[in-house]
Amino acid sequence: MINKKRLLDRFLSYVQIDSPTKSERKFAEYLKSEMEEIGLDVCMDDAGEKVGSDSGNLIGKLKGNTQGETILFSAHMDTVSPGIGIKPVIRDGVIYSDGTTVLGADDKAGIAAILEGVETIIEKNIAHGDIEIVFSIYEEGGLYGAKNLDYENLKAKTGFVFDSGGSPGEIVI
Repeated sequence: MINKKRLLDRFLSYVQIDSPTKSERKFAEYLKSEMEEIGLDVCMDDAGEKVGSDSGNLIGKLKGNTQGETILFSAHMDTVSPGIGIKPVIRDGVIYSDGTTVLGADDKAGIAAILEGVETIIEKNIAHGDIEIVFSIYEEGGLYGAKNLDYENLKAKTGFVFDSGGSPGEIVI
């Protein structure tokens, strides 16, 4: 059901867009365009102005095609250092950086998974309630994007944040 090639291509493109903490604007603009292209209504809040980042949090919404609870998916856009000029390398089916930087999978893998899932829902016309997406800024520096998110713009009572340690598939509550 998931388009694995598109997911891989999406992730590889994301990690090559520099987005260190407080400098997420270029990546945010890229994501905003992509989200609008697949059919989401997207806005940027003013969290960046409050915390000294060059970008705000992205908030995307997809109207449901059936009755159901609104659900939220979230991940963060910033990466730790050294994360500028990332060059991904695939060896034996595993993605690495070239060794001069981090890979930036934290949390661009989460963003890629969320958008691939939403795009699949749209393409396959899967029944769903309203979907909200938050891609936050300044997570690595202390969760400042989340702490300054425009929560008034959201209605979901249940959400999934795609960012945690542990084994794949592990859920932290």
